[in-house]
Parts: sequence; structure tokens; C-alpha cells
Amino acid sequence: MINKFRELGIVAVIRANNHEEAEEYVKATLEGGIKAIELTYSIPNMPELLKKLKEKYKDGFFGAGSVLNAKMAIDAIDAGAEYIVSPGYSQGVNDVCKEREITYSPGCMTISEMMIAMDNGNELVKMFPGNLFGPSFVKAVKAPIPNINIMPTGGVDVNNVQEWFKNGVTCVGVGSSLLASKDYETIKNLAREFVVKIDEYKKSC
Repeated sequence: MINKFRELGIVAVIRANNHEEAEEYVKATLEGGIKAIELTYSIPNMPELLKKLKEKYKDGFFGAGSVLNAKMAIDAIDAGAEYIVSPGYSQGVNDVCKEREITYSPGCMTISEMMIAMDNGNELVKMFPGNLFGPSFVKAVKAPIPNINIMPTGGVDVNNVQEWFKNGVTCVGVGSSLLASKDYETIKNLAREFVVKIDEYKKSC
């Protein structure tokens, strides 16, 4: 599964007030070329929406975000989540994901937290909030732990996304920097710009 995240390079973190708004964001994001979609629990009745959108948009790679406990993880997985993301580390969520053989990406702020996440069998660490650290922190972490796969979320935008990759991230998570306009065309074009910049970086390596 880690190769899927590496291949796609970017996860759109969707927060919305209702299902209609969330679906508009998802449609614009998919049309722009971002295929990994993280539907967060800040969306009311998120599992219901996840099930609907996964059936409707076959080209999407759908996961659940802001998962805080085992019950939330179970509901999301039952609805079809292909991966689970948390703002921090939860042993309950970790246990559910291991039992269900679902990728879990726990949020970590420190190297110790990242080591705990890895010790518990998680291949992808969410560095959150990324804006508090910046790309250089990724490079510092990978010096002693070169095999760690990091997905920064927070602080990633189209102007610095290549810098994050240059410092060693596996993929990036983008939320407010992608959706802030709340405008369909703007989101679609911004998604396309993210994808182009990531592809440009990969081709230059």
C-alpha cells in the first residue's frame, strides 16, 4: 500500500459542512487529478458519505481522516475506507487497522512518536501539524531513520510542495491550501497544479 501513496504523491484532505459541499470538493479534486481522497470526520455522517462516493467515483482512492478511536475506525472501514488517518496516535485505531489489514497513518509531532508508530507496524507516518516544522524537519528525521515514510499535512501548498519532496517525503496531505477558495474551478485548477509540480519533481530525480 505504501507504493500506492508514493505513486499518487498527494492526498486531498476534505473538510465540509455537509455532504453536498464535500462532494463538490471531491469532484473538483478528482477532475484536477488528485486521486487520493481523505474524508474527515468533521463532515457530518462521514461514513455514509464515504460509502456513497466510493461507489460513485471509481477512480478515487478513499480513506477516512480525523479518526480518533476504534469505533470511528470500524465505522469508516465498514463504509469502505481503504486507509485510516489520525491527528495523533491511537492504540485502539492501530489495533483495528491491523486486524482489518488496513493502512493506518497516525499523526506524529516528534521523532519519538514516529518511532512508536513504526514499532507498531505502521508504514506511513503523518507529520502533523507540518507547518510547525517545515520541510527541513523531514530531512533531519530521515538522517537517523532513512527508511521512514512521512506524509506532512498542514503547511503544504503549491509554492513549497516540491521543497517537501526534495527533503524526502513520501507523499503530502493538502487541505485548506487546496479548498480555501470553496470555488469548484479554482479547486480543480489548483489540484492540477499540485499534480503537475509533483510530477515535475519526480521526473527531475
